[in-house]
Amino acid sequence: MQTDLVEVTTTDGLSLSGALFTPSKMASGPIDAFVFFHGDGGHFYRPLYLGMGEYFSQRGIAFITANRRGHDMVAGGAPGGRLQGYAFESVAESPLDFGAWVDFLRNKGYTKIAIGGHSGGAVRAVYTQATTPSPNVVAVISVSPGEYDHEGIIALHNEAFTGPYQQATKNVASGSPDAFLSPGVPWGSMWTAQAYSECFHPDNRYSVSRHAENTRCPTLFVFGSEECAGPQILPVCGAARKAVTAAEFPHVHVETVNGANHGYKEREARLYTVIFDWIETIT
Repeated sequence: MQTDLVEVTTTDGLSLSGALFTPSKMASGPIDAFVFFHGDGGHFYRPLYLGMGEYFSQRGIAFITANRRGHDMVAGGAPGGRLQGYAFESVAESPLDFGAWVDFLRNKGYTKIAIGGHSGGAVRAVYTQATTPSPNVVAVISVSPGEYDHEGIIALHNEAFTGPYQQATKNVASGSPDAFLSPGVPWGSMWTAQAYSECFHPDNRYSVSRHAENTRCPTLFVFGSEECAGPQILPVCGAARKAVTAAEFPHVHVETVNGANHGYKEREARLYTVIFDWIETIT
């Protein structure tokens, strides 16, 4: 196994960094490479993702743990361009980021590629393949996505969501789209008014259960039992598991890692095994 720091440039001029884990010997299985995006405001070098790189490369699959433009909360953008980072990011931009990484792998000779991600990265993997499918992407692996359903979030959080959402739309309408908000729901983070109002728009444009229908390839969803119920619950993840499971799309499989929270603390090895075992079933 060899590990290298790598970088790509998106078609709109953003530089994104990552780590490529190259196997000593390639496997001849259903996929030959796997690119994985971090959660909202995160980064490619989180131990959970570096561990995935070691695990999959040891089993003959090249693995990239990659930054998307929503890395860190606020980050530099393209030269002369606007600021980036999660606070400014739109899910609609994710095909640009995945596209750059898939092209990077294609240029290295990989042709059977899986795209995936954790948390917000999981939402973006499903959205990308559903809206901008790549012929080289043969699988989607979505780990702990939330369900971006406007009415559903209201049902979960009531005024804790509607108040900040109304403030965000007012800020946009009054010419302050980059005003920062820290509403605390659906999860603790920081957004610009534009990003928050667009992400959770009433038209449910980024609903992961809706886009799962159109990924056009085998798609795996994994959730931790503790993020779906109990003291470590993240309600939008429980809502996503319920909606995706109920949909019963024939190309979609849902797994739950017992005892795992949203970060898979002390359940990392089980997460990796669940994903790999599912990959082995792809035909």
